[in-house]
Amino acid sequence: MGLRRTPLTATAAERPLLGRDDDGQANTLLLFGLTLALLALTLLFVRVGAANDMRSQVQTAADAAALAAVGALQDEAAREMVAGGIPYPWFDEEVAEGRADEYARANGAVLTDIRASDNSLGRYGNIVRVEVRGAVCQRELEEDGSRHWNDVVCDGTEDETSTVVGNASAIAIVRVPHDCGVSGGVMDCGRGPVTDVESAKRLVDVHLVDQEGRYMFDPDSFFGGGAVVNCSSLGSLHPAMCAVHERLQAEFGGFYISAGGQRGEDGSDHDTGEAIDYMMVSDMGAVPTPEMHRTAITVINWIIPRASELRVKGLIYDHHIWNAARDPVGPWESVRRFHQETGNNTQDHVDHIHLAAGDGNMR
Repeated sequence: MGLRRTPLTATAAERPLLGRDDDGQANTLLLFGLTLALLALTLLFVRVGAANDMRSQVQTAADAAALAAVGALQDEAAREMVAGGIPYPWFDEEVAEGRADEYARANGAVLTDIRASDNSLGRYGNIVRVEVRGAVCQRELEEDGSRHWNDVVCDGTEDETSTVVGNASAIAIVRVPHDCGVSGGVMDCGRGPVTDVESAKRLVDVHLVDQEGRYMFDPDSFFGGGAVVNCSSLGSLHPAMCAVHERLQAEFGGFYISAGGQRGEDGSDHDTGEAIDYMMVSDMGAVPTPEMHRTAITVINWIIPRASELRVKGLIYDHHIWNAARDPVGPWESVRRFHQETGNNTQDHVDHIHLAAGDGNMR
């Protein structure tokens, strides 16, 4: 008896392939999911790119605002030069703030803070720092759909500042030329007479910097403020003395009221152009105010540790002397020695700093 065979009810070609419909549905769902993910990534990249663009724009606005703020001082210095005056501008917060805000808004930002400083004990404010925030800002998506994330209407007057994207700061400085002199009421800075504001402005350097000045601007500070003079106005100065004078002017500006350099005085560093007297008062023989006195001490304490580098021979101030050849380096109050008491404030150097620099020992 042979094997019993079960008859086929359908051919293999007619038999359905189990699971094919499920696989197709899974592929469709996978493709849909990938599309959504791609869209989400695209949206993310768009938002990140937009935020980066806004930050870049805000930094540009900060740079422009800072330069505009010191540009006000540049204009003031140029006008003084044309008028035949020594160019030393004074920070005017109202004018500087107005210009900074104008340029910030023109570049899509809003000014939030401005302050001035300098290296001249806070008297001039020739270094200005500004802070801005983006006036074009990106708001968050509202849950109820009432606001889209791409709503960028933001002019700086709205209350909702938490959604602002982009804050930046910048610092700019204005430097006036120190090699200018006045002859016949006309300013000359080594390139011929300065007769118009535009040519004068080109002599006044304005640029961005990385750090603020060491002294915050104080509008109530009144000490010093004398003419910033070049070496040629102080007689035939020794090159070392001239170099020290230029360094002091760069660091402290016109910290003195007036200055006296080379003069006929046998046996003195003044005779050889190796000394300058920096008057701290307007009337010879007067006693400096406490602020003027502090200014003098600040300048002296800057000089002493740099004496070797600057070839400073010594200095005399307020009845006391410091001689680089014999006295240690340190704070003025610690290293000074009593010099003399004659009862004359000028002879006793109460009203001025006597500074000597050059060859040999102090005379």
